[in-house]
Amino acid sequence: MKNILVPIDFSQCSRDAFLYAKGLADTLGFSIKLVHVYIGNLNTDASINLQPVNSREEAILKKMQEFVKVNLEENNNSNVLTRQKIETEAIVGLSATHEIVELTKDEDDIAMVVIGTTGDGNMIEKMFGSVSSAVAQRSHCPVILVPKGIEFKKYENVLYASNYESADENLLDQIVDFGKVFSATMHFVHVEENDNYETVEDTIFYKLFEKGDPSFSFNIVNIKNRSVLSGLNQYADENNVDLIVLVNRQRNYLENIFQLSLTKRMAKASKLPVMVFHLLNE
Repeated sequence: MKNILVPIDFSQCSRDAFLYAKGLADTLGFSIKLVHVYIGNLNTDASINLQPVNSREEAILKKMQEFVKVNLEENNNSNVLTRQKIETEAIVGLSATHEIVELTKDEDDIAMVVIGTTGDGNMIEKMFGSVSSAVAQRSHCPVILVPKGIEFKKYENVLYASNYESADENLLDQIVDFGKVFSATMHFVHVEENDNYETVEDTIFYKLFEKGDPSFSFNIVNIKNRSVLSGLNQYADENNVDLIVLVNRQRNYLENIFQLSLTKRMAKASKLPVMVFHLLNE
């Protein structure tokens, strides 16, 4: 059985992400893997490597187990332990982002990542991106960014931000299959900019009817707005959207520093959960 990976730091944001993942896992039939990344001690008497202190690792695992127990009991969900497997893992490393992204390479184990986001950050985070937005951009599987205070509910309206990249047929198959699980209405929303909207619309329309009439309702919409971010958020507010889906083209390190992607901006600005699918650079 595949897992939903949930990075936690014991904050309110990671608590919200865990409870959100629990509801999602229950719906999809997945298990949950909680992971906490911590800094190990450097052993200067041996070769240069990180040596985790067993007592510290054990203490963190105990704290993680208590984290699960307390949050499930507070939300009257203690019986979930008998229906879902919830695994805890403490990993030693210098970079939380790197360790989390490495875990997502195992496609047989990790189906998606659910991670909390505050929607703000300190000056360093604003310059280089928080862990949540960095994971969303570099992960090898879909990532759901959960804003603080958001609770899981069945998706009834899913907004798919459509542009030239998101018209990729393989990605369309994935998001359509995901929406079918919830019988959600799919909103393919294009905010007018420089790319060819007619080509995007034709690709989406063809894919939806490729195997006959689709089994779900949908809208294909072109809206005008000076800002893609503002246009998507406005449409989401007006149409009771439960989940925003973005396509992120994975960039190299320097491109990530000098180009503030829509993924990062949406991670900081959206009041709704944002699901990020990935399109690898050719």
